[in-house]
Amino acid sequence: MNKWVEMILCILVFCICIALVIIGQKTVGIKHLLLQLVGLAGILALLYGYNKKYQ
Repeated sequence: MNKWVEMILCILVFCICIALVIIGQKTVGIKHLLLQLVGLAGILALLYGYNKKYQ
């Protein structure tokens, strides 16, 4: 995959994950908690992929 395409894709996924966490934080409920957890899992997956390159 092209380096620029991969970077743009990671930025897009990061923005979506942050949006999920913010949207889930505004309201109380199981559905919104799951949104937060999905967003957090996405952010952690991005961090894992980034750190794996430098090991």
